[in-house]
Amino acid sequence: MVSSYVAFTFLCIACRLVGSLAFSSRVSSSSILTSWSSSAAHILEHIVSPPTLQVTSLDELTNTCIPGPDGVEILAYTATNNNGDGKNAIILLHEFFGLNPSIVEKAELLAKDLGCTVIAPDTFRGTVTDFVPKAIWLALTTPQDRVNDDLDAVCRYLGFDEVGSNADSAKKLAVVGFCFGGGKAIRYTTQRKRDAATVVFYGSPVTDVKELQQLNGPVCGIFGNQDAQFPSSLLDNFQSSLDDAGVDNDIRVYDGVGHAFWKDVSQVESGDQPQADAYNQCTTFLRDFFSSSKRHVADATHTAQTLTSTVKDKFLDSLDRPYDLNQGSKERTGLLNDMIQNGDSIEHPGSLESFMPVAPGRWRVIYAPHMTTMSGLAGGEFSVQYDLNDDGTIVSHAKCNFPFFKGYLSVSGTYDSVNNEVCRVEFDEAWLKASSNENDEPYPKIESVPDSMLKSLIRTIGKAAFIEPFAVFPISFLDSETIVFDFELLGTRICARKEQ
Repeated sequence: MVSSYVAFTFLCIACRLVGSLAFSSRVSSSSILTSWSSSAAHILEHIVSPPTLQVTSLDELTNTCIPGPDGVEILAYTATNNNGDGKNAIILLHEFFGLNPSIVEKAELLAKDLGCTVIAPDTFRGTVTDFVPKAIWLALTTPQDRVNDDLDAVCRYLGFDEVGSNADSAKKLAVVGFCFGGGKAIRYTTQRKRDAATVVFYGSPVTDVKELQQLNGPVCGIFGNQDAQFPSSLLDNFQSSLDDAGVDNDIRVYDGVGHAFWKDVSQVESGDQPQADAYNQCTTFLRDFFSSSKRHVADATHTAQTLTSTVKDKFLDSLDRPYDLNQGSKERTGLLNDMIQNGDSIEHPGSLESFMPVAPGRWRVIYAPHMTTMSGLAGGEFSVQYDLNDDGTIVSHAKCNFPFFKGYLSVSGTYDSVNNEVCRVEFDEAWLKASSNENDEPYPKIESVPDSMLKSLIRTIGKAAFIEPFAVFPISFLDSETIVFDFELLGTRICARKEQ
């Protein structure tokens, strides 16, 4: 039963990944895929080791109702400490299971230890679960913009203005998030609440220097070195990007633990390690922020240090395979970022006028650290190509070599422009071809697949996976043979190269 569940989950993930990899475009990362920081590694961890989670109705759990956007009421739990000065506040964001008693207990602990108000809103607007597939669905269908609007309402409730500086300079705000909430937290502060401090407990990082330069507040990051969702290369990139952006930061990776290692307050109260150390890192960071009067961002200016042709050549020369997927590394990620920041990208890459002259042809994914991490965990490898046609249709094939499946997973649909920076991709079909023959080719289109129950099942799963939050893709870099897009869902980037 468990093995079937794992295989089925991988199939759903693969349908979504192939669709995501099939095409993309650039906008500021604030407009990127804004769903949750989840990966197959994270999902597998929850499947193999299901969390012990108490699900309580929100009416019973919450004690606060906040007027939200468009007449929505946002339920929340508020913890206060009468011994505090009442000036400072923390917004505490839950993981992908929704608002639950564990988050409420953490809110109480933080309020008691820091002497401030802590408010934990329900970002799912009325839903909680302990069922992993439903939690995944909730995370994937909760867009960042909606979360941002709800958190703006929470800020107004707390007495903070909506954007930028605090209305009362004596008051300070921090946004703290766990897992799903950690990724939402740093995107909210970079996009809407720049003066707030941010604490990310094992959530998806932001690694774009230009986005991080929006921050005036410091950033604290807490991760485990056995968390396959966030490899060391990504966390190193996170810290170096914060440094390059001039943002004060305290990023630490704890030994011997994986994802979501601080499960409940009792671990801190009993002195369990490294949970107690991680909590102390968080509270020390927040005390320093609340008591400090200085801005936490330095003036940072960045100039191109090399010719644009050189920065691109350096990245491509670092690859072992020029037209296939390469292993992720800190060096390669750094060179890719350098190419994005200093390279000669086509202007307005999301517009049809810019993209259509170079789009038609076969493109191959050459760099995607999250894919090599996921495939390594599954004991195999991916190879991804996508064919863009001048009539606006797209077909993508992922060649899979795993113990549980060998062959091709394919999707098809159409692509178009949303604006000068963003492209929209609508996938409407998915199919499989199982084959152990290394030289075998995929079915070119859904009509080529023999009719069967499996064909119908894969089509149904594929259609369910092609959801609205994943239909728009922002480009970081585009020229006649190279495209890079941010995949903020996993805190990483994907680079594809056109076959010549």
